[in-house]
Amino acid sequence: MTDLTEPMRILGRYLLVERLARGGSADVWRARDERLDREVAVKLLHPHLLSDDTSRLRLGTEGRVAASLSHPGIVAVYDVEPEGETPALVMELINGESLNVRLAREGALPARDAAKVAAEVAEALEHAHGQGIVHRDVKPSNILIGADGHARLADFGIAHSLAPAAERLTATGTVIGTMRYISPEQLHGGALGPRTDLYALGAVLFEMLTRQPPFGATSPLALAEAQAAGPPKMPGVDPALAQVTRSCLAADAENRPSDAGAVAQALRGWLAGRTFLPAPEAVTQPMAVVVPPPAPPQPLTAAPPWGARRSLARLRRMRPLAVAVAAVLLAALLIIAVTGSGAPASAGPPSGTPLPGWMSQLQADYAAACGESLDPAALEGLSQQEAQDQVASLIDACGNPAPTKSKGHGNGRGNH
Repeated sequence: MTDLTEPMRILGRYLLVERLARGGSADVWRARDERLDREVAVKLLHPHLLSDDTSRLRLGTEGRVAASLSHPGIVAVYDVEPEGETPALVMELINGESLNVRLAREGALPARDAAKVAAEVAEALEHAHGQGIVHRDVKPSNILIGADGHARLADFGIAHSLAPAAERLTATGTVIGTMRYISPEQLHGGALGPRTDLYALGAVLFEMLTRQPPFGATSPLALAEAQAAGPPKMPGVDPALAQVTRSCLAADAENRPSDAGAVAQALRGWLAGRTFLPAPEAVTQPMAVVVPPPAPPQPLTAAPPWGARRSLARLRRMRPLAVAVAAVLLAALLIIAVTGSGAPASAGPPSGTPLPGWMSQLQADYAAACGESLDPAALEGLSQQEAQDQVASLIDACGNPAPTKSKGHGNGRGNH
């Protein structure tokens, strides 16, 4: 790949060996650090950009941003010199290949390989976001797969600092990024944040699993319309893995996972054989589903729960009108229970299914106060608190004092 006619030395110590990659604004070379006797990667601006102050400033900013990050999943920066005749950025050399080269050669990756790469990139993003840095250009060509099989995130050339006083090299409203992986908020020139990178990561994971980008639009307008319609289905992909991927691709950033760490955790869990699904209260945040063991059965006690005793005392002080209303409600409930379906009303849960302890206690209280059994259908569909209030009203309607009970009561578990 080299096109050097004679050795070229940069910054007095880095001897260029061969060109490894060519980007839109710079080339990356394999070089030898003659002072430390090690191989490095050197990023050089294209000749036509040497006179462009913004390009030089961006190169210097990339060096400072990347140097502030220390993570095994982020390519390390050793040196930067944006001034002089040859602006250069000196980085860790990763012996391997970029993800886009691997995708071009192999097509869709095995699901476990794709999840592992995405998990490592998510962990790198979690570190960067923790330092207030948004990458803004997560894509296969900026993900390097080393000979050790691990992924590294590279090229913070258009990274965005979340610090209020940070220097801005991109004008407000300017769209910057790569079309296939650009988020809706980037496309519309909106505010950026860590979830901007999660969208791009979701697009990369989608491509690794299907070999196609999530949206094949070739214009910003078509892309915006496709994004608004929601992420496409992923037939043939494990549903849990597809759900993590599609959650990252939500058009609204607020509906994406909470942070990169949550994505990494979900992917690591999937790799370990645990099924990760969205939490009910946040439908796009992957997390483990934990099923608690059933609560042990509670013994029946002689006294009603504290809440029932308090309701009884309160209702005894009600005006006579309330008692009359309670009597009318009871009559209506009994009529509905008997005639609502044209058949005898159900006497409670199916045969062999015991009543909850609190419901049995309320029935015992009613029988002791009123001298007759309470049809469980009168309490059907009511919560525990509603049932307690209903029975208290019915006891007052009987005109009898509430039965005297001992002071003991249950411990509150299993009441729901």
